[in-house]
Amino acid sequence: MEIQAISSLSDFEETQALIDAMGKWDAEESSKFGVPDVVLLEYIYGHTAETLMEKFRQRGAGFFLARVDKHVAGCAGYSKSDDGVAELQNVRPEARGKGVAKGLMTACLNGMRDDGYGNVRLETVTFMSDAIALYDAFGFKRSGHFRAVPQSLQPITIFMERKL
Repeated sequence: MEIQAISSLSDFEETQALIDAMGKWDAEESSKFGVPDVVLLEYIYGHTAETLMEKFRQRGAGFFLARVDKHVAGCAGYSKSDDGVAELQNVRPEARGKGVAKGLMTACLNGMRDDGYGNVRLETVTFMSDAIALYDAFGFKRSGHFRAVPQSLQPITIFMERKL
């Protein structure tokens, strides 16, 4: 497995394909809880390769791509929130059991420390039990809301944070 920080448009295009696949899966799962596809896709997955590149090439942000046998296996990134706390945005890897999620989380946390952050937070949903277990293993704890969430997503949204 290889994890690298990315910044080129071609890497972001590869990443966008993975994010689109995750968005379709997430929309299917969220619809079981009454969340309309359009709400979820606009709230979380409304990026293009270009807007991802713009967001994650800013100072205080980082984006990582994992490859297994030269195939894109997952991605994760972080960016600065309005109040100066690092906000982790993680796309669940499709290659399970190979340490991809753990490697991506480690790369993000190390990048956040290097960028001088003291705290990190994230949001997830109740049915992403593998992701929640990973966050728990990395010391994240449940927290209060740190941003407004569409009403249909509120019953399944979980906010978590930890110190770096």
